[in-house]
Amino acid sequence: MIINLKNIKFNISTIVIYFVSIIFSIIVGAGLYGYGVDFYGGYSKGFEWNKINATGFDYLGYKIATLMVYQQHIGVYLVSFILSVSSGFLILENIKFKQIYSLSFFLIVFLIAIHTWPIIMSTSNAMRQGLTMSFMFLTIICGFKKNYIYMIIFSTLGIFMHISGPFIILIVIFATILNKLTINFEYINKTILNFVIGFFLFFSCYFLLFKTGLASDENSRIISGDFRWAFLIISLTYLLFSLFFKSILENSFHLAIFYFSFISPAFLLAGLNWQYERLGMMMVIPYILSYGHLFNNRSSKIYLILTFILLLLLTIYTGMYSIALT
Repeated sequence: MIINLKNIKFNISTIVIYFVSIIFSIIVGAGLYGYGVDFYGGYSKGFEWNKINATGFDYLGYKIATLMVYQQHIGVYLVSFILSVSSGFLILENIKFKQIYSLSFFLIVFLIAIHTWPIIMSTSNAMRQGLTMSFMFLTIICGFKKNYIYMIIFSTLGIFMHISGPFIILIVIFATILNKLTINFEYINKTILNFVIGFFLFFSCYFLLFKTGLASDENSRIISGDFRWAFLIISLTYLLFSLFFKSILENSFHLAIFYFSFISPAFLLAGLNWQYERLGMMMVIPYILSYGHLFNNRSSKIYLILTFILLLLLTIYTGMYSIALT
């Protein structure tokens, strides 16, 4: 019997993901990192708040996030665990694809990532959004690995976790289908087609937001500081890079981010400021990982560690841990 040492290494990583996720969920559930306004305002109230609000695309999200068992709020543990697991596997699949895997490197990146604000804010504040983000990560992984049965399952769950679900999950599904249909296209033809579709979807989304009355002139923030322009620069830079890096348009993971970069600014132009910020927050980790694919192996390792450290410092700076620290 031949033992595949490569598979053993990745199996160890899987065990590490689940072990870290269990510990992480216990710490978060115990309140050691603090809770956000949404948690105190609604999620902690459990079933009664759930019963009033659990409708439409938020239905499953409310059910899971407010889950109570014997007067214990199990929802916060469950959400934290799902967030950590999905993030771990997304990071693992990306560094495996990039061929820069080592257990120590993976563990460092994973531990830093789950303590940054896209994850921390979603564990005990924007919990339904965090669930959609988690299932979006899992949908991306399944599309990346061409496991379409699980992709359908995870995408369906993601759609019914939060109102952002249909928008962000459908982008991933659309990118996966389009990538499969255009796999044999020449690069120039694929580039032209994707940019034409991207502009069409951007204008369609923009006019739809006004047509449905969702456009707004509000000026609210969800993060301490204004990250709208940072998100916009990240998106526009990604679109620019797609003209020079062929891999962006030849992989379903990158292509989903490409279309998100095209469509999401419509929310900003329509005045939906905090919605735009939340969508950007959900895509920060995929953006970081995707940009990492553009570097060579050695540079990619340095880039990922430094970028996630910077994101952690921004998390502390914006006060995500202030409740726990006071």
